[in-house]
Amino acid sequence: MRKLSAEQLEIMDTWMRANARPYDLAKWEYVRGRGTKEAIVREMLRYQNPDGGMGNGFEADVLLPLSAAIPTAEAIFQAYEYGLDASAPWFARILAYFENTVQDIPKYWEDTPKEAMEYPHAPWWQWAPCTVFNPNPCGVVASAFIRHGSPSQKELGMRIADDCLRLLLSEDFCGDHDTLNMLALVEALTAVESPLIGEAVLRAVRRRIVENTSFEREKWRSYNFCPLDFVYSPDSPWLSAVERGVEDVFDFWLDTVGGDGVWMPNFSWGEDSDVSRQVTQNWKGYITVRRVKILQAFGRA
Repeated sequence: MRKLSAEQLEIMDTWMRANARPYDLAKWEYVRGRGTKEAIVREMLRYQNPDGGMGNGFEADVLLPLSAAIPTAEAIFQAYEYGLDASAPWFARILAYFENTVQDIPKYWEDTPKEAMEYPHAPWWQWAPCTVFNPNPCGVVASAFIRHGSPSQKELGMRIADDCLRLLLSEDFCGDHDTLNMLALVEALTAVESPLIGEAVLRAVRRRIVENTSFEREKWRSYNFCPLDFVYSPDSPWLSAVERGVEDVFDFWLDTVGGDGVWMPNFSWGEDSDVSRQVTQNWKGYITVRRVKILQAFGRA
């Protein structure tokens, strides 16, 4: 069974200490058994604005200092991934931000506000009027409302859940990030023993995972989801949907560690500038800590 070697981990450790954002370094220290969840939260809060939302480059491809829905939703995903305290005031402020910024558009919140166009951003982050519902970031926001919100937030969360599940069960398009949001929502509804969760919903989740997973190694060199983009540990309830591809991902990751000892993102801004180079460094740190965390969970590091 192939694993990351102690020497590779030491090289990664040196790179992370020299190059990673303090937030990603705090996660790295925790994953390697030297840090704390409290340190992760302290670094995360440097990105939180007074309105409770996240900005300031927390989502590395959008350098807007103002709060926006996608980076704020990423904070919820990160809280789940690292088991952070969702009863803490900083998390309540995130929920308040979302409750206070609901818009009269089909998907409740814009992906990218117009103001983001005034700051450096990846070319795929462009403002456009929202004309259809999709679950990104509605699903993960609803999951947090349902599990951790006030009565009014729980009510809003259930309203969003109805929209999400209607799409999930349909034949309409549901992409990779949409599906990640669906997983968070279905796990939250399962945790509260909602009658909305039945076998049809669980089958639909697995169908969407498979539809959005590439099982071909060469496709992982460009921006396509691999099996371990949906499953982070052997305890995942969704492992059976992608299990046939997991060993291939381990081999691919171990074969593609970069010359500097960490992983390159499989996407870029398509330009050469000081900002884009720094963004690539930020993504290298983010990806490296996530992959090592997953490899450790599966006994591969």
